[in-house]
Amino acid sequence: MANYSHLVDQISTPVECFVFDSIASTNEYLSALAFSKTTKICIAHEQTQGKGQYDRTWLSQKDSSVLLSIRYVFTADLSLNGLSLVIGLAIISTLEAFGINQAMLKWPNDVLIDDQKLAGILIENTLQGQHQSVVIGLGLNYDLGQNFECHSPWIDLTSIMQNPPAIEDLTALLINNLVKNCQLFELHGLSHFVALWQQVDYLKNRQVELDLNHQLLMGVVKGINAQGMLMVAVNGQLIEVCSSKQIHLI
Repeated sequence: MANYSHLVDQISTPVECFVFDSIASTNEYLSALAFSKTTKICIAHEQTQGKGQYDRTWLSQKDSSVLLSIRYVFTADLSLNGLSLVIGLAIISTLEAFGINQAMLKWPNDVLIDDQKLAGILIENTLQGQHQSVVIGLGLNYDLGQNFECHSPWIDLTSIMQNPPAIEDLTALLINNLVKNCQLFELHGLSHFVALWQQVDYLKNRQVELDLNHQLLMGVVKGINAQGMLMVAVNGQLIEVCSSKQIHLI
């Protein structure tokens, strides 16, 4: 079992940390806390109602994944377009620090290795006067075991690495990189990260089926625009896509 008792000592910025043996959802826990500008972290050994995109369930098993959320406060006038991409890049840099260089980012919120999901991101935000309180949820598969059942193709660190890092060290570096990227995003916006995104863009130049106003079109992904939207070329025209529900990889 992971021991997070010294985690705060490994975090490079002031944070308030909550650790639970079992909790319904780390995102929901932080969202329910009273507003504060202090960055808050919630970590769980187990989530009983883990949340994914579009009200899906994030599946995990106890002590088998990194399950954490960060609540970071931005100013209300800051556009959050592309933040999920920036969070994905923080995960990529963490994996690279431990020698994993083959991870890719599937727009807008999945980390893949060998076409299988290693990690997912869920971002929820609420306005609090002149600020917006953003809760960033992260689930990363560490050691799910051969009997783990999930309809989507998945992979975990123990199937990639012979000697994976201690889950406590992995979690600490993830948090540090997540906070660092939030700070850089606050200062510079998405433009600071576009070149890095292009290096790990899983969908670029792939053919997709696009649902545009209930009309199905064939197109090719051409990257992202300055607002973090996916750009799909259809019959010579670039179409902006704002939701992953609109595309299906062929």
